[in-house]
Amino acid sequence: MKKVFLFIPVVIAAIIVLLFSSCEKEEVFPVKIICVYSETGIDTGDVVVGATVTIGKPNYAPFAQASGVTDDDGVFSHEFQYEALLDVKAEFALTEGDAVRTYVGASQIKLLPNETVEKTILMIRQ
Repeated sequence: MKKVFLFIPVVIAAIIVLLFSSCEKEEVFPVKIICVYSETGIDTGDVVVGATVTIGKPNYAPFAQASGVTDDDGVFSHEFQYEALLDVKAEFALTEGDAVRTYVGASQIKLLPNETVEKTILMIRQ
């Protein structure tokens, strides 16, 4: 009889734990920035390798900021923790002989849960 009285609370506790435990998947907000050269606002199709990409502004919270360099495909990727509308700025300095050509581009992105937001930045010569 003692075994039954001990067994019933254990079974009830196990059922409660199983019913109220959740396996919620954490949401991520991935972003993919592609930098391409532009002449007069028209995409030339040539990607910018080594462009510095800055997402967010200095006065934004740290979790709403990211920066890095584009890879060989002209892509910079990052995952954020929260949904947001963020500013994106890309800069690149190309040295040819003694001349330095500066390219700049900017846009905004709206982060969406569990969906990669892709944005193409047109880099215009300054």
